[in-house]
Amino acid sequence: MRVRIRFEKTGIMRYVGHLDLMRFFQKAVKRSELPIRYSEGFNPHQIMSFAAPLGVGLTSVGEYMDIDLKEEVDASKALKALNDNMVEGLEITSFKYLPDDAEKCMSAVTTASYIVTYKDSKDDACYIDNIIELKEKFFDEAASINIVKKTKKGERELDLKPLIYNFNLIMKEGVPEYHLLLSSGSTDNIKPELVIKAFHEFLGLPEFDELSLDIKRLDMFTGEPDSLVSLGDISK
Repeated sequence: MRVRIRFEKTGIMRYVGHLDLMRFFQKAVKRSELPIRYSEGFNPHQIMSFAAPLGVGLTSVGEYMDIDLKEEVDASKALKALNDNMVEGLEITSFKYLPDDAEKCMSAVTTASYIVTYKDSKDDACYIDNIIELKEKFFDEAASINIVKKTKKGERELDLKPLIYNFNLIMKEGVPEYHLLLSSGSTDNIKPELVIKAFHEFLGLPEFDELSLDIKRLDMFTGEPDSLVSLGDISK
């Protein structure tokens, strides 16, 4: 029986990398005494998979992992048992059984939503009075947004425009707040930092520092841009 677990990663846990997070959940599931299935072979391990890993320094209220159980348990009791074994900055918000034919969250995710703002209200971008108008020229009116993306294999030219499904900018007490819906997953995984960096270059601002941003992932989705379904909405 496969279960999809939704959780939040906030506070100090933003600085914990994906591998350490996986190890923590393996121990937490074991302490929770859930009847998790193990793989076969000489080195059995818990059958557990995560959706798109979250970068170090980012927070999220929409993270997902799938686990396989040997037998069904009460969802509300399982959720409580897991939360009893969480630490500050990690909270389980949903525990749902999946249909037999449901795709694993790791391969299902195609899109992710984010809110991005600046840690310092005196960032250079905060002093641009017509930044909303300039955002419209950068994204809404643009036929393409061409950048050079660095990858493990080197660099490649990329048009960001078709991979940004939504780009809204609102002002909160004089500070720009970006609401982004971006391509995610194994094919074209677009980080919000990349989008904001391209926008800064368009604005003619000084060299971009990713550490100046406060990035929160809101949710992850599966499907095409015009028919997205939250990974958390898939259940029996």
